[in-house]
Formats: sequence, C-alpha cells, structure tokens
Amino acid sequence: FTEFWCSDDTDPFERIYIQWSLSKFFPAKSMASHVTNWNRQTSVKFRFDVCSMVKLGFDIDLKSLSADEYKFLQNAVAEYRALEPVVLDGSQYRLISPYESSHCALNYVSQDKATAVLYTYNLHPRYGANLANVLLQGLNPSAQYKVTEIYRMPGDNSHSEYEGKSFSGDYLMKVGLNVLSADNATSHVFKLEAQ
Repeated sequence: FTEFWCSDDTDPFERIYIQWSLSKFFPAKSMASHVTNWNRQTSVKFRFDVCSMVKLGFDIDLKSLSADEYKFLQNAVAEYRALEPVVLDGSQYRLISPYESSHCALNYVSQDKATAVLYTYNLHPRYGANLANVLLQGLNPSAQYKVTEIYRMPGDNSHSEYEGKSFSGDYLMKVGLNVLSADNATSHVFKLEAQ
C-alpha cells in the first residue's frame, strides 16, 4: 500500500499528536490526513495547516465554506502542490514536541537542501508560556534562505517580521525564528528558498 489513514479522529489538535507520534515510524508520504468539518471552532486555515504537514486530502462539505475560506483553500492547495515533493520526499525534522510544550514545530528539507518548509502550531498556549525561537534543522549552513509565509487567508495583510528577508542556514539553525505566539489554535507555515 502507498498510504494509510492515521485515525478516524480528524480533530486538528488530536491530529497533531497522532501525526507527530506516527512520524517516528512512518514517512509523511504514507500518512493521509484530510481537512474536515470536525472541530469547526478552529479555522479552516488551522485545519489545513495540520493536514498539510503530511499527505493532504479533503473530506469537507464545500457548501459549508465562506467565499474567503474557499479562496484560501484554492490558493493553499496550489502552494501545497508546489511544495509536495519537499514534504513527502524531503527529510523531516521534529523541532518542538506538542507533548512537551503548548506549541509544535517541525520542518522538512528537500534532498538538495535548496527548499525547506517550516510548520509552527500554537495549540493551547498558557499565560506566560515560553515563546523561544524555533531552531530549524537540516539546512545548508552556508546558503542564504529567503523566508515567505504561505497558506495565508485572503485579506490577511499581517506579515511576519521575517517576510521576504534572507538568512543563512547557520543563522536559522543556531538563532532561529521568533514565530510562535500565545494565540490559541493558530498556525504559520513558512517556505524557505535558497537564493
């Protein structure tokens, strides 16, 4: 078989724990994860970001989506398709365990180290939670990587302080990026491209 269903539980919070744990035994390309209507208290973006960290799929009533959500999914799927080889065939690095923090982070790096994808999740941050920088792994230390946030909702004009800037792989692995927040059930995904 080429893929399997990790669990019938498609709640995005639970899927983070499920996918994190199974990634210790199975490659991302074998784990199917579908965006569903389960836990609609979370945004479609959050649900998409969770599912896009493995083999993305959908099991959702499109009529339940707003026009902005539908547009978001169209754009996000196109971005995912462009990065699918990095996620499904690249090297995965687990950075911040959801079992040890109220956050989760992991990154994938292409075989040639030219492209990376960083996933960050703010689960249920506690007041005063440690928002340490996320230190990436597996990059080329001497390469310069341009940072772009992807999977953004239409009209979201907020930008990370890192948007469009370039950093050495060495910097990204030793100093990292301050991209976690205390916002409940939020996520950010970044594409890093060697220049």
